[in-house]
Amino acid sequence: MPLDEFRSAYDLSFWSGLPLRKFEVPLTGLRDALPDFELRSFGAPPDDNPRMRMIVRMPHDDDMQLRPVAAVSDRYDLLQHRVVASWLASNVQELGLTDARAKVVMTEYGERIRITIPLDDRSCDLSAKSRKQAVDVGDIYQPEIEVLNSVDRSSALHVSIRWRRLVCLNGMFTVDEDRMRSVHHVDLSRTQFVKDFIEQRLSVKPDVLAQLQDWKGRQVTKDKVQAWCEDHLRAKGIWPVNDCARLWAILETGYDGAVQPPTKRGERLPLWSYGVGQHMRVPGVPYPIETAYDLAQLLTWITSNQRTVQMQIEGTEAVPKLVESFLAS
Repeated sequence: MPLDEFRSAYDLSFWSGLPLRKFEVPLTGLRDALPDFELRSFGAPPDDNPRMRMIVRMPHDDDMQLRPVAAVSDRYDLLQHRVVASWLASNVQELGLTDARAKVVMTEYGERIRITIPLDDRSCDLSAKSRKQAVDVGDIYQPEIEVLNSVDRSSALHVSIRWRRLVCLNGMFTVDEDRMRSVHHVDLSRTQFVKDFIEQRLSVKPDVLAQLQDWKGRQVTKDKVQAWCEDHLRAKGIWPVNDCARLWAILETGYDGAVQPPTKRGERLPLWSYGVGQHMRVPGVPYPIETAYDLAQLLTWITSNQRTVQMQIEGTEAVPKLVESFLAS
């Protein structure tokens, strides 16, 4: 197998079937880097529909064509990505992070967007007695602001504080208190609302780190996790079978890779019969795993290395419940 097969197998490439663009810019230049949209009539009179509107992406960067991206009702409230970018720049700069950069994942024509802003100076160490004291680089977590927005009705504006473990760059999960979900556009007409949320959540000790600390004291075994993977994650359809096979193989070898399903078809074969390449050692996790904290790291590793945005986000956010489900079993 080619040496780059792991990257090609799990490179983030799609959002609900739409191809992606990925880039990074200084936060101060984020607004100009994003496309502009217009609400237009749905059809030309007399062949229009007065109760519908069309969202059109205006010419942008190397694509100078007008691109229709969605049909919406005449009451749809369009929230421009560029307005969200202005809010973020204002909020983050008021936090004193003048050199912040934004990582952008965007569908080909820009109708859906995910913006991630790492907060480099707010890192904390899970093993340190003080949040300002860093001892073990393997346990340093960095918060990041994550924003989702769409102009095609696929999702309302979401603002979250996520925690990422630096040693493996896994997309660590969030807790409910660190998430503004499906907030109505009108409620966010003032940037102060977003700013207050970000400031308030970053000023308190994050609940998610306390939960991780607790899991460090909960012992687990490889065999029990493999049985749970087969009998729970796979049998109940919680994860796709290929992801279950990856977890089973990582538990067995400490390595992750591209999956080769068994050649025999027509029956449910055990996870050990799936071929999983040993292309990359999973960083930051001991082999064999010892605690529920290690299991959480493996789950976030797999959900972070996915080809689709929705699996990255939904899968990673489900990790706390999965770990608690395993411990309860």
